[in-house]
Amino acid sequence: MTSISVQEWLAGLAPDVRAIARQLRTVARKNMPKVHEFIFQDAIRYSFSESTFDQICYILPQRKGYVNFGFFFGGALRDPEKLLIGEGKRLRHIKVWSVEEAKNPALAKLIAATWEKAPESIASIHKGMKKRKTRSD
Repeated sequence: MTSISVQEWLAGLAPDVRAIARQLRTVARKNMPKVHEFIFQDAIRYSFSESTFDQICYILPQRKGYVNFGFFFGGALRDPEKLLIGEGKRLRHIKVWSVEEAKNPALAKLIAATWEKAPESIASIHKGMKKRKTRSD
C-alpha cells in the first residue's frame, strides 16, 4: 500500500472527477460503518479489515470523465435498478458520470448490501484460498 492519504490523492484529480469521487466517498463511508479506507493501485479501496485481501469495493476515476464504483462481490448483489455492469462470476461496477448520479439511493443500497454481506463474502474467499493452498502442498 502507498502512504498517500485519500485527501492528497483526491487533490490530484481533475475538478469534475474529484467532485464525483468525493460524493461517492461520502456515500460509501455513510453506508459502510467502520470500513477500512486506503489508496491502492490508484484507487480508493474499501476493506472489511486492514488487509488488502479483504477488499469489498473501490472508487476508480477514469480518463473519460467518469468514476467507476466497483464491487468485488457484485455478482451476488440484488440489483433491481440494473445499475451494475459486468458479466463475470463476482466483479461488477457502476459508471458514475455526475455528482447527482453518485447520490442515487439505489447505489447507496448496493453499497450497504455489500457491507452487510462482507463477512460471508470474505470468508468464502479465504476458504477458497485455503483449499488451493492445501491442494498445492
